[in-house]
Amino acid sequence: MFTTKNLTLIAVLFHIIGFVGILFYKPAIMQLTTPWHLLLMMLFFVVAVAAQHKHIWKWILLVFPVGFAVEWLGVHKSILFGHYAYTTVLGLSWQQIPLLIAFNWVFVIYASASLAQAFTANKILAPLSTATIATFFDWVMEPAAIKLHYWQWFQVGVPLSNYVSWWLISLLLAILWQFLKYQFNQFAVNLLLIQLLFFAIIQSHI
Repeated sequence: MFTTKNLTLIAVLFHIIGFVGILFYKPAIMQLTTPWHLLLMMLFFVVAVAAQHKHIWKWILLVFPVGFAVEWLGVHKSILFGHYAYTTVLGLSWQQIPLLIAFNWVFVIYASASLAQAFTANKILAPLSTATIATFFDWVMEPAAIKLHYWQWFQVGVPLSNYVSWWLISLLLAILWQFLKYQFNQFAVNLLLIQLLFFAIIQSHI
């Protein structure tokens, strides 16, 4: 049942429903489903990776706190990314940081590292590529996420420091991914590409 093909098809379907709902229905109502949609996608990711690597919990336990910590510094101290704040759209939060955002770091780095590994196994190029892919994902996501009211910036535009910090943090986590000897996961890559396309379309249509 939980094959890569099945999970990918369900993920595609849910993103199509989300896009149609945002574009043609009431965005405020669709926002209520956002945390549940993201939670489902993260569960799919964990299921897919756990089927390949039983020790995925190590990755979660290591990266989730890092993701939360860097976001906390960003929101409360305006360090690393810039001056911004999250809204209530992303669901359950602690210290004004949505827990799904911390878990997003778990997913994005793992998926970016998997995609990078599809192109190179070089121990230097792979982490560099992972950081670049993850930062590119954030670059595509930012305008759409702002339009969807996931968060707001208290300055004009997204600062360059946001992308520099994304790249540096992603690089460190990519090295950790490599050190723990995780391997390419097709569903993680599929979901990353689905979300990239989703945010790119949202950005250009709303």
